[in-house]
Parts: sequence; structure tokens; C-alpha cells
Amino acid sequence: MRFGTDGFRGPIETEITPEFCLNLGFHTGKIILEKGYDSVIIGKDTRVSGYMLEAALQAGFISSGVDVKLAGPIPTPAVSFLTATYAGQFGVVISASHNPYQDNGIKFFNRHGRKVTENLEQEIEKRLNLPIKPVEASQLGKAFRIDSASGRYIEYCKSTLRGKHSFKDMKILVDGANGANYKITPMLLEELGAEVIRVNCDPDGFNINVDSAVLDQTQFAKYAKEYEFDYCAAVDGDGDRLVLADSEGNVFDGDDLLYLLARSNLERNISGSHAVVGTEMTNQGVVEALAKHNIKLFRSKVGDKFISRDLVNQELVLGAETSGHIIQRNYSESGDANIALIQSLTTIQESGKALKDITSDIARYPHVLESIPVKDKTIIDGNDKQEKLEGIKDKFPTARISIRKSGTENKIRMMVESKDKNQISDVMGHLKSLIK
Repeated sequence: MRFGTDGFRGPIETEITPEFCLNLGFHTGKIILEKGYDSVIIGKDTRVSGYMLEAALQAGFISSGVDVKLAGPIPTPAVSFLTATYAGQFGVVISASHNPYQDNGIKFFNRHGRKVTENLEQEIEKRLNLPIKPVEASQLGKAFRIDSASGRYIEYCKSTLRGKHSFKDMKILVDGANGANYKITPMLLEELGAEVIRVNCDPDGFNINVDSAVLDQTQFAKYAKEYEFDYCAAVDGDGDRLVLADSEGNVFDGDDLLYLLARSNLERNISGSHAVVGTEMTNQGVVEALAKHNIKLFRSKVGDKFISRDLVNQELVLGAETSGHIIQRNYSESGDANIALIQSLTTIQESGKALKDITSDIARYPHVLESIPVKDKTIIDGNDKQEKLEGIKDKFPTARISIRKSGTENKIRMMVESKDKNQISDVMGHLKSLIK
């Protein structure tokens, strides 16, 4: 099995099985011991299989001689935060993010709270088929539970505001996707003074991401009709993605929030704010709007781990995916929905403007994204398919075209963006012909 854009992910009956997790825990444990780590923190989202896989991973790490700290249901960025605050610590998250409950996944964080390097990914992959040989009984790891994990993380999130802001006069609807943030996001906002309306904050192990606005943005218009609020904050199952909407149901994705925060960072003379990192999915209209403020946007591969690596390499502080992964390295090395939320709300407060007015500077290009289910994602890998793709790009030189394998699902993702709206359906038709 290979690492995808966000660790390992797949169905729990056939891919992310207890046997796989036992093997993964043991071999990863042996590798990280060699690199100076002595323990791991394991967090998970709310899907029912998390208990089963947590036990298997725990057994694997302990059998390799690594101590395990169990944080329970907690968002991915909280594991990133805790990993960076404990000495000699490695981080593990059991989550399939936006996937349905039938899937689960494993992702890793290094001692800096960042997704692990490609070299470490390859080292782990090479050992996965080797047999397990537990260490001697005297060398076995031990297991502990961190009861204060959520509280410590919430206090850290609040500390990024440095006590200067209050949401006392705000009413915020939180769509928690019945995931790892179902308690934390509402509690964080309430402790900052906001009145909170909870939606999809009652997980049962099976309803993670069901009817959640971060995945189905038509929900925002529904919420605007049913509730009165200033803003709606929607997060995904593992709590590292954020999408906002205002009281009218206007939706603001990762591109909008990237623009909002980038301008704020530059105005405050934050070091490393002269440029930001997006992906090939970032709308060209955002690139042009940022350029008017002398902020350059670099495009990385899709995946927040690639954004993180580019931010570190170029010594920048802000990057985001259109889907809502937002990394603010002056606060966190991981995509963090909670920090992005409170930083966005305070930036809006300070501006004295509505978010829709701030982002009206962005003249978005018409943009279509489609995900096509396939049995074999390598269908687009052949030389003949790549030659046809280049032919399509040559035929439509004014369009931005992307076709790629999903790193999290058995799907091919296609994106077409063009100032000529009528051109998009034609290009998309040509792309779909590549996988027939």
C-alpha cells in the first residue's frame, strides 16, 4: 500500500484493516525509534472503526518499543499541536477526513507538527511487507491517556488572539460534520463570547460528514433560511478544513479566506507575507486580486502536505487549498479549521467591512470541478492518455486544465477554468473521453 495525498486511506474491510494497522504501527515504530523519537500521540475522529484501528495501531507501536499516548477523539490540527509541544513526539491521526464512515485512514506528523517527509513515507512503505518481530518484554512500550488534550488545544487556539478580541456580539452557526470538532469548535467560540447554534454536532460513529455543509455547500442556503446568524462555520470530519458562509448564505471557500488573511498579514507586516501558496485548483481570479496588493501566489500540488512543504522551503507563513485547508505557520504547521475561523472572524471585525465586500475584489474565472468514480485510477497514466491530454491543452490554450488521480478516493478529479464560460463544457467533454 502507498501513501496518498493525505496518508493511507480506504475501506476498513479491505485496506485499512486491523492487520494493516498492526503492521504499520510496528514498522513505523521501529523507524521512528531509529530517528530519535520515543513515543507517539494517537488521535482519531468520530467514526466507529476508530476504536478498532486505534487498538491495532497501539499494539503495533508498543510491540516495537514505542510508548503510546491516547488523545481520543480530537481534530487533526490538535494532534499536530500536541506533537510539536511534547519532546521526542511523533503524531498519528486515525481519520478518513471527508470520506464516509465505511472508510478510515492513517496520517503521520513529525516533531515539528508537520506532515512527514516524502523520504520517511518511502521508508515506511518499503518495510510494510516485512514480518513483525516484537521486542523483548522488558523493552515493550507503554500506553497512557491524555485527558487534557482538548482543553490544551482550545487554550492554545484562544492564545493566538492574545486576548485582544471578543465575539460577544456574534451569533455563529457551527456545522461540525458530526466529526472530531463537534465539541471543540462550539466550545472555543463560546469561550470567546459568541452565541453558538450547533448543527451536525451529535456523532454516532456512522453519521460523520453526512449532510455537512463543507461537502454539500447547498446546505448553507438552507441554514440561512432556517436560522438567524452572523456567520456559519462548516468544518469537515477531522477538523482541518473550513468553509464560511454569511447570514445571506453567501459561501466563502479557501480561496476567499486565503485572500482575506493574506491582505491582513501584509498590512501587519508579518514576516513571510509577501507571497502565499495555493494549488493548481486555486482560482486565477484570486492570483490576480492578490497581485494588485503585490502578493505573489505560488502553486503547489493538491494536498496540504505539499503546501506545507513549499511554505517551509520558501519561508512563507500562509497557504490554502480551495477546499478549505488553511495553514498559518505563525500559529500552526497544520491545516487548522479552528484557528483559521477565529483569525478570519477577527480580521473581518478589524476591517469594519462585511466579508462579501472584502472578497468582491476577486473577479473569479468560471471554474468547474468534477470527480469521476473509476475502478482503476491508473487509467490516465499511459503515454497515449498523456499525449491526448497535451493535445487537449494545445487545443484550448486559454484554459487552465487539470486531470489527476484522487489521493483519497477511487476517483479521477478534473478541473477546467477559463474566462470563456462556453469553452468549459467542451474541454470537460474532451477530458472525460480520456477515461472511457
